[in-house]
Amino acid sequence: MKVLLKNEKDLASLILRAGLGFFMAFGHGLGKLQMLISGDIQFAALFGLSPTINLTMAVLAEFFAALLVLVGLKTRLAALPVIITMAVAVFIVHFSDPLFAASGGGSKEFAAIYLIGYLGIFLLGSGKYSLDALIGKK
Repeated sequence: MKVLLKNEKDLASLILRAGLGFFMAFGHGLGKLQMLISGDIQFAALFGLSPTINLTMAVLAEFFAALLVLVGLKTRLAALPVIITMAVAVFIVHFSDPLFAASGGGSKEFAAIYLIGYLGIFLLGSGKYSLDALIGKK
């Protein structure tokens, strides 16, 4: 059994990266990218910035950076914009929302889960099952 779990850190990194990267990019980022491309921008104006600028930053984090995390390219660096975006979502956008989702209501639960997951990815790094590892072998 010990031989099977020899690469558990690398396997854990792969599972977290692939799962969270996929769900963030295609479950959240892609919809925001489509909104940005269509010009039908319905997004928050935060920090004195326009909704368009905030949406653009969210797309960069939730779609493009999440794709980099998914494939394991510059993983720690790519995780940072997602961590910042999810921290803003938890502590600013959803600040007054309850922690857990009630039926039909908003909450900070998903943003908090993503924040915790991407913090874990940041600490774990890419692992050997990643483009970072593949490129590093050359």
